[in-house]
Amino acid sequence: MQPSSPHRPDPSWRRRLPFQPTEEGVPLGAFAQFGLALCLLCLEVSLTGFVLIAWFAATFRIGGADPPADTSAVGYLTAIALVGVGAGVVAVSQGRRRAWGVAVSQGLMAALLTCGALVGLAYEARDAAPQQPAPTPGMVGCRSGDHSQECAHLGG
Repeated sequence: MQPSSPHRPDPSWRRRLPFQPTEEGVPLGAFAQFGLALCLLCLEVSLTGFVLIAWFAATFRIGGADPPADTSAVGYLTAIALVGVGAGVVAVSQGRRRAWGVAVSQGLMAALLTCGALVGLAYEARDAAPQQPAPTPGMVGCRSGDHSQECAHLGG
């Protein structure tokens, strides 16, 4: 038996448009990986630079009329950490596609940005903590000095 229309193609066959990816995915060539890695690195460096310039502009005053406000770095460092997390997501997705050139460069950039931002956040939290006074010297094991009841067993 013949199909009803001799010119109608089989419905299971579809014509693939040039911009649609294939089902199995085409691995990127070496030059394509280099180009993609370079573009992504430029994007991440420009985003990080934009965040750092915004942080500098928030604390910069011309003429010295008003002292610069105490600007917390937490928001800016969190934005840099998010850029690093985005690079990590790209590294994982490109690693699954076996584009190792892009995956390795994005993984290194993700580690650099995320770890740098987390170290900055830890430093900011340490500086924001109130200063504890040094303990007063006394007998070893006594919290309140030489002449208290807790040190009686030591002879104090």
